[in-house]
Amino acid sequence: MKTVAQLAGRIALILAGLLLPLLLLELGVRVLGLAPPPQPNPAIWQPHPLFGWWHIPYSGGTFHSDYNEFASDVHINARGLRDREIGYDNPDGALRVLSLADSFGEALQVNLEDTYHKQLEGLLADSLGRPVQVLNAGVGGWGTDQEAIFYLAEGFRYEPEVVLLAFFIRNDAVNNYGPLEIERNGGRQQKEFFTLAADGALVPPPVQENVTDGTTVNPQKTEPATAPPLLGVADALWRWSALYRFVMPYLRDIPAVVQAVGRSGILGGEAVIRATNPTTPIPFFVYQNPPSPEFKAAWSLTEAILSGLRDEVAKRGSKLVVVLVAAPEQVYPAQWDQTVAHNPALQSLAWDLDAPNRRLNDFLQRENISHLDLLPVFRQAAAQPETPPLHFQHDQHWTAAGHRLAAEAIHQFLLEQGVGNEN
Repeated sequence: MKTVAQLAGRIALILAGLLLPLLLLELGVRVLGLAPPPQPNPAIWQPHPLFGWWHIPYSGGTFHSDYNEFASDVHINARGLRDREIGYDNPDGALRVLSLADSFGEALQVNLEDTYHKQLEGLLADSLGRPVQVLNAGVGGWGTDQEAIFYLAEGFRYEPEVVLLAFFIRNDAVNNYGPLEIERNGGRQQKEFFTLAADGALVPPPVQENVTDGTTVNPQKTEPATAPPLLGVADALWRWSALYRFVMPYLRDIPAVVQAVGRSGILGGEAVIRATNPTTPIPFFVYQNPPSPEFKAAWSLTEAILSGLRDEVAKRGSKLVVVLVAAPEQVYPAQWDQTVAHNPALQSLAWDLDAPNRRLNDFLQRENISHLDLLPVFRQAAAQPETPPLHFQHDQHWTAAGHRLAAEAIHQFLLEQGVGNEN
């Protein structure tokens, strides 16, 4: 009996030695406020038969980063825009700019007044001396295809003078092209796609069937097909342990860890998806020079979508302006060096971070589509020591300073284009 008692005592000491540091770390994380809150971000998206997914009217709440980088108030209006309530009618005769974009326009990382839409709205109103409304129709995960469909189905009803389309260099061409987008999502399909006929004509996507009302989706975090065995444990730890919430996002950023245990669910649903998706994210291959046949096809389809949107906007007496949104690795080249160093599949290929911009700028110039490339603007600003961070370190979307820089550049460009000139 004495031996059993001694063994039990030793086990108790070992457990105490293991648990006490964890308890102290848990307490420290809580006291210092290092972890994000346990509540999940609000559900603001639902399936849509035309757009793939769309905002839930009147939804919203506080959004937090998993890395505790930001907390922002997000509210969706009656018509599904992340904006204040704005009707189709325009009784004040305001200059209207309809802003089409993906997550950079949806801008869940900052409050509405800090988005480039609202900062641009104020800058234009001050310069033009007249009412201005910049309508935020940005939706996370959208490609140019969904933005064009939204304009044709809904956006034109606001009768904008300008349709401002933000094109994110890293992944918008991928989002538009079915084979690449489905591969990017680990074989899962979230929407229907445009295609090109043999004669080059743009073929619209079919309307999605069996879209269920009342369901929600997250276009930025596709749910796993089946629940892994430890996903429930991970959910419980996320709710109750600040230490788990603090550490887990960083563990999910280590590919070897994700590949080793991600499928089990112990790192959460995000890691399950990463473990089943391609190890090297497909969008990074947009910088391969020369581009692969798949990316050539994606660019051809994307260009056809842009030309078609230009024509539809012009039919309604409006002007299309395309803004090229640079990816962080283009603005901060050291980030790309780290990406290549951590992805062996990238190391044997030739890369040109400016190649997508050159291609798109050349195409837009040939097609006489007004456009502004933000890459040189952001590179110049980022090179100045006094410039505050333009992107969140982990989330990688724009900070309020990044939105401000974009708004100032777009404001100047639109004035040079004669937008709002009533003469």
